[in-house]
Amino acid sequence: MVSGNAAAADRPVLLDIDRMTVTYASSRGPVTAVSSLSAKIHDGEFVSVLGPSGCGKSTLLGVVSGLLKPSAGQALLGGIPVKGPRPDVGVVFQRPTLLPWLTVMENVMVPVRTLKLPQKEYAARAEALIEMVGLHRFRNHYPNELSGGMQQRVGIARALVHDPKLLLMDEPFAALDAMTREKMSLELQRIWTDAKKTVLFITHSIPEAVFLSDRILVMSSSPGRVVEDIACDIPRPRNLDTLEEPSFAAACNRLRRLFDAIEVGAQH
Repeated sequence: MVSGNAAAADRPVLLDIDRMTVTYASSRGPVTAVSSLSAKIHDGEFVSVLGPSGCGKSTLLGVVSGLLKPSAGQALLGGIPVKGPRPDVGVVFQRPTLLPWLTVMENVMVPVRTLKLPQKEYAARAEALIEMVGLHRFRNHYPNELSGGMQQRVGIARALVHDPKLLLMDEPFAALDAMTREKMSLELQRIWTDAKKTVLFITHSIPEAVFLSDRILVMSSSPGRVVEDIACDIPRPRNLDTLEEPSFAAACNRLRRLFDAIEVGAQH
């Protein structure tokens, strides 16, 4: 079986992060969050970013989403520099941030109204996405009537409704319990396979990254830069049995040893 990584490598580069540096002003002087960070992500790839706390993972996502401006270098999406929020990018946050007074359907349609897209045309897409994330029976429910995992699925559908080229996910399962998180990883793999989107996924979880990814970008301690780009060639589709396979354990152990080395290096 051909892995997702091998298939995606033949596709064009969608996201090109070129020698990007982000420096913040602070009361103690300039602080560099990421330094000369470079990475290329191909169309249709699922790429995770792993790194120590404070290494600049969220800063990276902020630049790619257009919410932050780099101090040097750039991020190019489809060959065009990212200079602000763009309609071809969808974002899923750590918490789903649903509007409590809107139903599931109305929450999913928020980007359509914000971008002034044709409501009737995109309503059909919203319905299909709600079906895809398994919430059609709950389309008229309000957020407080849903579990945490269901709310996050609404957030994923909302991020996909305007048909973005790139989906950014900032630790979307961090607030969920372990069993729900495992289930959501299975759900996300299915949604990614069906939606055929390029995903940049921020996580602190090594098993989550190995389970979901075609490639894993490992960042150094602050100031962050990519120190390893690891292909994850475990065949798809992956399921709960994958977690017991020697290849899965070997990949997780390799990453743990790498992080041990990064931590030791940061202390010297």
